[in-house]
Amino acid sequence: MRFWDLVNRQNRTIRPDAPILNNFLDMTMEKIHKKVAPRQDELKLFLEMADKPFNGKFGKVGDIIPILCKIKNFLPNTPLKIYEEVKPNMIEEMKLRWTFKRSEIQNGDIICFQKVLTEREIQKYTDAGRIHDIPTFYESLSMRVVIKFKPKHREQKPEFELILNKNHKYDDVAKRVAAFLNIDPLKLQFTTALSPSGSYKTVIKRVNNQTLSEMLNLIYHPTMTFLYYEMLDISIIELETKKFFKVYWSGRTVKEEEVIDVCLPKTAMINEVLRVIVQKLALQKPTHRIRLYDALNFKIQNEYSIDDPIDKIQENMTLYAEEIPQDETELRANDKIIQAFHFTKETFYAHGIPFKFVIKAGEPFSATKLRLQLRLGMNENDFLRVKVAIIQPVSYAKPQYIEDNTVILSNYGLTDELLGLDHVDKTGRAGRLRVVLDVNQRVSAFLQDIEIEAIDHFIN
Repeated sequence: MRFWDLVNRQNRTIRPDAPILNNFLDMTMEKIHKKVAPRQDELKLFLEMADKPFNGKFGKVGDIIPILCKIKNFLPNTPLKIYEEVKPNMIEEMKLRWTFKRSEIQNGDIICFQKVLTEREIQKYTDAGRIHDIPTFYESLSMRVVIKFKPKHREQKPEFELILNKNHKYDDVAKRVAAFLNIDPLKLQFTTALSPSGSYKTVIKRVNNQTLSEMLNLIYHPTMTFLYYEMLDISIIELETKKFFKVYWSGRTVKEEEVIDVCLPKTAMINEVLRVIVQKLALQKPTHRIRLYDALNFKIQNEYSIDDPIDKIQENMTLYAEEIPQDETELRANDKIIQAFHFTKETFYAHGIPFKFVIKAGEPFSATKLRLQLRLGMNENDFLRVKVAIIQPVSYAKPQYIEDNTVILSNYGLTDELLGLDHVDKTGRAGRLRVVLDVNQRVSAFLQDIEIEAIDHFIN
């Protein structure tokens, strides 16, 4: 039995350095402390036990295999692999035929060993998700991190923690979370969080095949160690390779409305969306007679061509589909197509389904109104409450109401103007938007007043 003093090495490890020799036996511990570790606040010692006298000679690395087998109660001469722990993240296998001197083993160096495994044993450990060799074990120690998982939806499972490896890929993380929750790993989705609020940040995509460290950006945010999880009804492979959206079908009038759920590969084209619509509604018309367009704040933003990829469809848009009216397919030379939208009293109180409408050359307003009524699918009494106006394409422009039935709209030289239909919204869908827009309108008007005052002041 003998003691060794412990020292800090340059590679940031702590190792036994030199033995406390017999000539120290008559000294007090205070004197020994001052002698061997004068710069340290405390004296740290390592106790070594040996079953034979110390001779100070270095043999071959393989010579210690019987000793190691005896320590672990292995059968004598069990094949072993022996490693030197240079430092926790640097493990090197030692050559059994080399001497310890040639292997540059010094006092206090750490040696690790394990049985030599067969290919079958290695495969067994791998299939079970277990570590089968010492270097991988040490790597797992330096790379492990405790991750807290929180349910994205409270009605799902509770919070829990798992010890994971920073180098785990998406599927590795999903498998371990799924094993804890006893669900299919392909029906899990993860979302990162904003620090320190914890609010949702970014949905992690499986197709990106990121490591856990990359998912959480642990290099720059080492304390960001939690993820939201969500249990899905469909496979995440399907979720990430397909696009899901709803299309509101208005048929031949903007009054008819049916919701069509569409699920297609993200590589699909708009033509395939139209096929789905035709199939689900059992339409007899070919797809080129159908228009697909989107709207934001109840105004048309984009009309899609059959050759457009569905990836162009933005998440925040409302999608509409309709049969293209006959007067659009039979346009005359001076006819013009403009956008029509619904509003109540003020143009920023928009509602309903926006649509495209043909302004026919030379047609009196009385005939235009009849076509509008048919387009809207309204009875005569309801249509009497609709006031038609020309709206300039400028924010908060005042409507120019058309009250003379003899007026010919094509004479107005319309270019970017819109056709506004002023009537009460009976759907109740625009209420929330109206409040938001009303606040925005007040702010805008306030800013305009300030700008006018500033200009007046500058001029004066």
